Amino acid sequence: MRGVKRKTNQQLFWQLILIIALTACTKLNPNGPEVMESPVADLATEVSVTPTLPEPTMTPLPAVAIVNGERISLIGFEREVERYLIAQEALGVEDPDQADARETVLNDLIDQVLLAQGAREAGIEFSDAEVQARLEQLAEEVDLDGWMAAWGYTQDELLESLHLQMLVANQHERIADTIPEAVDQVELRQVLALTAEGAKRALGKLNADAPFEEVAFEFSPETGGYLGWVPRGYLLIPIVEEAVFDLTVGSYTDIIESEIGYHIVLVIDREVRPLSADARITLTRQALFDWLDEHRATSVIEVLID
Repeated sequence: MRGVKRKTNQQLFWQLILIIALTACTKLNPNGPEVMESPVADLATEVSVTPTLPEPTMTPLPAVAIVNGERISLIGFEREVERYLIAQEALGVEDPDQADARETVLNDLIDQVLLAQGAREAGIEFSDAEVQARLEQLAEEVDLDGWMAAWGYTQDELLESLHLQMLVANQHERIADTIPEAVDQVELRQVLALTAEGAKRALGKLNADAPFEEVAFEFSPETGGYLGWVPRGYLLIPIVEEAVFDLTVGSYTDIIESEIGYHIVLVIDREVRPLSADARITLTRQALFDWLDEHRATSVIEVLID
């Protein structure tokens, strides 16, 4: 009954490890690095009369996608696919589908680039020194050499990934900060019947003034159908959510059919109250998905592989 409305892609195991490890870094220098005045401005400059040859143009590395002009390299992509497959094996997934793996990794990398770009647009950046400092901090907390060996990272690759993840984590935190501390919520109890006949029988009892809690316990002996306090965006079934927020306190819905059964839901109470930890996680996750959907729709994303 609870959850988010959007089915998510399976997230990369190694990405989750990095995100968890990087939680502390999101507070580092939130306004970006300090801008140092150049000492050259105070020095007399000497003009060279030697003609300067133009630097050779570097041929860009092959890319799998270009996101608002930013390239995702083919080499980096293939390395992440390898790590994803290692993670799948570690999670007990036998013979993971290669095409699904590549699609999941590509979408995940595009999302990361969008989040990092969002952080930069907000004026957030981390210097090489800050990234190195975070790496050294991680080395004190975990067996970093062993972790790098297990997941196939070189030092340079890890620094690059760490820099990206610091930006991603910062933008994720900025999105999370948009969720209010307290929101309008309803306290709910439901009768959940597996058959239409059972739901009709329950509705008949309720319409004959049987106590809602008593009828609910007939169908859910352990919990009595109690759902607790829920905000908008928390229930898995949108039609149920729409119905309960249209009700007055003390009233219940008609029979609502869903994929899991037949619902009759009572609104016990309603008030603005602080979000539970679980509800905050759910709303934050949905806010992240909404942000990504919006920025995917307004970004120029060119996928260069099949």
